[in-house]
Amino acid sequence: MASSTDFAPNNTPFQPLIADREGTNFTYDSLHSRVPHILTDIINDFYADIQEYNGPNAKEAVSEGKELTSALSKLKHEMVTDKKLTPMEDDGVGDIEMWNKWLETYFPSASWYTTPFLTWETYLYRRIGNIFKRSAHWSTHDFFAKKKHSTFMASMVAVAKLCSRVDSLTEESKDGVNKATKTHVAFVDMLQASLWGNQTDLSMFPDLSNEALEEMQARISSGENDSKVVSNDTDKIWGIVSQIKDGRFDIVLDNSGFELLQDVLLAYWLVELGIAKKVVFHTKRIPWYVSDVTNEDFHWLVSIAQNPSLAKTKTKAPLSEEHVAPLKSLGTKWASFLADGTWELRDELFWTCPYGFRYLPTIGKDVWEGELTKADVVIFKGDLNYRKLVYDQQWPVSTPFVEAIGPIATDPNAPAIVALRTSKCDTITGVAPDRAEALLKERKDWMYCGQYGIIQLSPGRWSK
Repeated sequence: MASSTDFAPNNTPFQPLIADREGTNFTYDSLHSRVPHILTDIINDFYADIQEYNGPNAKEAVSEGKELTSALSKLKHEMVTDKKLTPMEDDGVGDIEMWNKWLETYFPSASWYTTPFLTWETYLYRRIGNIFKRSAHWSTHDFFAKKKHSTFMASMVAVAKLCSRVDSLTEESKDGVNKATKTHVAFVDMLQASLWGNQTDLSMFPDLSNEALEEMQARISSGENDSKVVSNDTDKIWGIVSQIKDGRFDIVLDNSGFELLQDVLLAYWLVELGIAKKVVFHTKRIPWYVSDVTNEDFHWLVSIAQNPSLAKTKTKAPLSEEHVAPLKSLGTKWASFLADGTWELRDELFWTCPYGFRYLPTIGKDVWEGELTKADVVIFKGDLNYRKLVYDQQWPVSTPFVEAIGPIATDPNAPAIVALRTSKCDTITGVAPDRAEALLKERKDWMYCGQYGIIQLSPGRWSK
């Protein structure tokens, strides 16, 4: 058995998450029904895009699009019939050699139902990207874009109200009267909002309705979800953040749309308060896990904020000038942050590679030494990033988060690492045993229902 701090992807210290043939675990449910449903949606949505296409070389593009649809259907068949995971052809992105070598080294004869959850799921999305990237007419097509954008635009009233609220909160935090207390309270509020924005995950909730989304947003704003944070290092995080002036914060993003908005608002608040002088957002280079943020998604959100009229909202209540004004103002400021380098986007390939984040100091050395260790604080958003931090396996729930993330916690140059995650997979660390027992009695699916959150810290070099 491997140690909990040094292990290979195919030799984890605890049992990996593998689909139970009896159909009793979440991994099986994901492989058998949830993820095939997502793949079916991709096929159907793309087929609709093909039918509507009227751009250059339409005849050739439509013909090729139908071939891609067939390739996606073949991929789905491989998955549901438990075929072997096969190597990919080079698509020019720059990571296929790594992917194929990783498969050959660690999972040479693995099939979908015998491979750990994190392995087959990331492989699936890279295969989907590979199908499109090797095409002549659809290589830049974001097959998730329509769903990402429509979900966000349908809740523009809630978006505008949130932006107005944060704008006011930011100004209040700058007030000299009781500034320290106000700043502390505001930070807790902003961190919680960034956490719960992670509930709006289209890979977990592909059929999320506008009404359900607005209900989620209301709970975030009201603080109703606060008691559902099952592991909470907020005070320790504030103990570090409160010492920082003109620092650097990196955010490894997860979902676009409403979650990205919450992350952008947190970054805006940090800059406006003088806590951060630079914020670096780490995005995905290819469409990933349905709603993950690409550079294009980020710029799209800023454009919508600057020009709310671009959003053809379907909500009943129109945007009032009271809400449009702060939205436009914030959008203009965000655009200026991007223009002057206060905010930067990085889309390193490591985020869509097969390795967990414990390999950042080795496999991902360019990202670790070139970017992350230059930050004071790195915030990892969402469920997938958390799973890659601790690596998918049946950790004892009380395992300290710092222990589970291994080398990136103990590296002498490590930044403070913050994980903000609503739990949508049955792997978790840092939860007190009595709390876990009580949660299990409350609902058996507490680890993966998306209703419970964690805010965890590895202090890195701040522990000195």
